[in-house]
Amino acid sequence: MTHTRHIRQTFHRLPRLELRSTWQSTVAYKRHCHPQLSIGAIVEGQTCCRCNDTQYILHPGDLIVIPAHVPHSCNPVSGQPRSYHMFYIDTGFTLADQGIRDSTLFALYQNVFENMSANSLNMLISALPRCASRTGELRSTSQHIQQAFLADLTSPPSLDDLAHRFSLRKETLIRTFRQDTGLTPGSFLNISRVEYAKARLRAGDDIADVGYQSGFADQSHFHKTFVSYTAATPRQYATGRSISDNK
Repeated sequence: MTHTRHIRQTFHRLPRLELRSTWQSTVAYKRHCHPQLSIGAIVEGQTCCRCNDTQYILHPGDLIVIPAHVPHSCNPVSGQPRSYHMFYIDTGFTLADQGIRDSTLFALYQNVFENMSANSLNMLISALPRCASRTGELRSTSQHIQQAFLADLTSPPSLDDLAHRFSLRKETLIRTFRQDTGLTPGSFLNISRVEYAKARLRAGDDIADVGYQSGFADQSHFHKTFVSYTAATPRQYATGRSISDNK
């Protein structure tokens, strides 16, 4: 298993846009989601991306579109290294998850990567196929669980409390949420805390304060959870530098 400290990775940011570039990585990412539209491009090797119930095997020159809030996992094929770029875009466009092999769209993607400008980004988004999103409406129970967690990341209600609130067995509550979102309530809470922490780190907040504000019990838990979802330490993410040591 490749340790995260060996990942070559950088972050670049603009308003509405974050770019993560990763080179020669064999690290696998657990099922997760992002609040932004994600568009990835494979430049070396292969990667296996699973979104909803669809699996995509991506090769150099391929793009992958992942709608906001859609759970997915992206893993190396046969343990071999791959290199890729991933854009995280704050946009109101609704797109379905899709793998794309199109030299024109890949060239537009490369133009965004090279210029990191709003104009190049708008050109790419405008050119993407407008497939309807396959994400369905959440049941009210799942919506209320998300709202309860997001309303208080530092002291969210327990699953027992939520089950009592909705007059459901805890197992039924977890199963319903997973059917609706593709995630367990615990995974959703961890992802929400990490996304909040990322926003505060981008804003320049102190790392120790960010861990507490995001709801983590201590710095060790914050560090471990953050690395597991981003393959970067909080400090490395805040500075945007290449990863050299995630220990």
